[in-house]
Amino acid sequence: MLSLSFAFVAALPTSIRGQTSSAAISSPSREARQFAFDSQQALAVWTITGDVAIDMTKGRDGSGGSLRVGPGGKALLKLRDRDESGKVELWVYDDGSTPKNPKAHRVGPRWGLVQSDGKLLAAGVLYANYLGGAEGYTATACDGKDWFNQLFWLGVRRAPPGWHKWTFDFDAEDGLQVLHNDQELSAVDSDKTGLQGFNAIAIWGDAGQGDEQTVWVDDLTVTLGGPVKIVPSPGEADPYDDKALAADQTIRRPVVIYSKDNAPSTPKLEDLPLRESVSQYGITWTFERPAPVGQFINGDWYVVGPATITTIAPRPLYGSEIPRRQLDHMDKERPEGQRVRNGFMLNPPAQMKVAYDSGIRNWFDPSLIQKLPVTMKPGDSLVSTISMPKGLVLHAQLRNKIERGVDDSSPIRTAAVLTCVSAPQPRDAFRPAFCDREQRVYLARNLKRELLPTAAATKSIPNIERFIRFTQRPWVGTGFFGFEEPVENMPQYALEYGRVAGIAALLLSTDLKPEQKEPLLVNYVQVGIDLGGIVRAGHPGWTGWGGHGSGRKLPIVFAGLLLGDDQLANINQSFPKVSFGEDEQTAYGDCWTGAKVVFTGHSGIDAAAGAGRSRGNSWGPYEHMHPSQWKDGQNTSEAYRRSTTSVGWGAQALALRLIHAEKSWNHDAFLDYVDRWMYEDDAAFVKTIKEATGRDHDKEWARQGQAWDAFVNEMWGKHRPTLEAPTDGWKQKHDDSYYRAAISKPQE
Repeated sequence: MLSLSFAFVAALPTSIRGQTSSAAISSPSREARQFAFDSQQALAVWTITGDVAIDMTKGRDGSGGSLRVGPGGKALLKLRDRDESGKVELWVYDDGSTPKNPKAHRVGPRWGLVQSDGKLLAAGVLYANYLGGAEGYTATACDGKDWFNQLFWLGVRRAPPGWHKWTFDFDAEDGLQVLHNDQELSAVDSDKTGLQGFNAIAIWGDAGQGDEQTVWVDDLTVTLGGPVKIVPSPGEADPYDDKALAADQTIRRPVVIYSKDNAPSTPKLEDLPLRESVSQYGITWTFERPAPVGQFINGDWYVVGPATITTIAPRPLYGSEIPRRQLDHMDKERPEGQRVRNGFMLNPPAQMKVAYDSGIRNWFDPSLIQKLPVTMKPGDSLVSTISMPKGLVLHAQLRNKIERGVDDSSPIRTAAVLTCVSAPQPRDAFRPAFCDREQRVYLARNLKRELLPTAAATKSIPNIERFIRFTQRPWVGTGFFGFEEPVENMPQYALEYGRVAGIAALLLSTDLKPEQKEPLLVNYVQVGIDLGGIVRAGHPGWTGWGGHGSGRKLPIVFAGLLLGDDQLANINQSFPKVSFGEDEQTAYGDCWTGAKVVFTGHSGIDAAAGAGRSRGNSWGPYEHMHPSQWKDGQNTSEAYRRSTTSVGWGAQALALRLIHAEKSWNHDAFLDYVDRWMYEDDAAFVKTIKEATGRDHDKEWARQGQAWDAFVNEMWGKHRPTLEAPTDGWKQKHDDSYYRAAISKPQE
């Protein structure tokens, strides 16, 4: 459809409204050139194809004419030979007409910028079952053939019928912005358009068949600029691959296994070095004056306070300091004064509220934005971050790729914690939880390493250094869905959260040598201390929500057991209303398959209220019903049961049984449910579900009897049958009053 032939008339006078010579058009000045359509001569500088004409009855201001582009028509105006910057404004009349089936794949009228190689960015009306073409506009970046290649849903309504002002502002430094009625449309990402400038503009008519739409264009203004400054893409990186591991010295600290027999002494204040600054994970904190500093056993820094931080590198940026080209769609939806990069928080609250980066969805609270200098007193924790630049694609832990502004990705690259203490700390001290203002200090000499099993490792044992790296940097997520979790610090989706938490604990339960385990042990206990500190400070926990909510409880229980902290070891007895996904999504009850333990749905049972969570989608308990009774919400729950929860729980359950932590875990239904998942033959049940619902779960990855990871499958097969706990607890009758009460209450 986009076979562009360029033509122009060089001898036309430049002063006539609606007519401009190509020489004048291509002049790289910032003078605005206006194009109206008040006579047939206005078409002289356009290349016309199909149904395109001047309509003298349709001027925008009620007089004069407009450019009429009918079905199959195209009008193209070449502006210059080179692809450079500039600004185009035009008014488009949309009468609001739609085809009979607006969900059918169809290309309606479009208008926008064209590059010399045919690539383009156009706004307009596109129809598909996933687009609301009858209601609003879509932008498309493509080659003029595949109009659905790269889409940006603009969120702008077509109604009411009338004239709409469209602006395409391609700045030489900041890239492309698209505006509708002078309001910027944040959905358009300049870097995703693939354009390096433009040399023409075009209007395309409706390309559909039947109920074709005509559009009119008037009052076109063009301001040409100079060459576009091409900003190279940061590209793709994997901070956890073999090369990155080999280069990361933070995971190779000298291994000293402290015990009560070789406990280190506590340094005196005068023994600590006076430092003007300290650095960790690419973040540097500079003090107002040299301050005494030390390091906890995991390498995190502390400063004996009080102390004032005057600068942080990378420098926190606010408002207009952030280059416009670096703004993502979330930033653009916020007032300039609420934008931040490389942010920090002194004493982050144990709430789903953060202020590290204005690209954070849901949990960003601009009232918490802080600026330097910041004075720390003993008891304070400073969490500093480095933001993700636009265009950088980072591999996350075990799976997934994260890119700022894309889908639900976190905009935080990494984070580090600086703690202010009142006195020097022993070399085997763990960092106090970053949400713990009482600063409980645990010592590695007190770890009950005798509780760690020595189960024979199997051939698929993963590289332990990778899991040391996974747990090395602080897991500072107080939100949910991974919206604010640093990509280089922690897992980004709860399936991986559960896998990392489980496999790390399983590695610590093998016959690896103590010196091989120690760095992972220290890191994993620190993760548990931090998560436990979040709960102690009042956090509501991590609810069952599809695959989210898993993986937080095990590190807390593990740390509590190894440190002898009963409150942490028995966390859901200590804090019975705090949510943990594994607990909320499993319960004893009569399952339609005959099992006596059930998966309680996408959203599970609310730990605080004891009621199933529907969330308006029937996402609560459902396995007590036959599949013939399931609605869409129950089918969704079954899909999540098979794809993003159960397959990631095996390592956690096996590690808990190996370390005999069933009593501390205090939710046997989870352990028996995982046994059910691994041992129940679901072949007949899969057929029943398909017959009753039409949903097919016969794919290999969706079947019971397996964990996601080969190592877990091997360890399960080798060790689970040898443990004292019976493997058929999921077949035995248990007290199911909790489940029956949950399904009897109105679900919210």
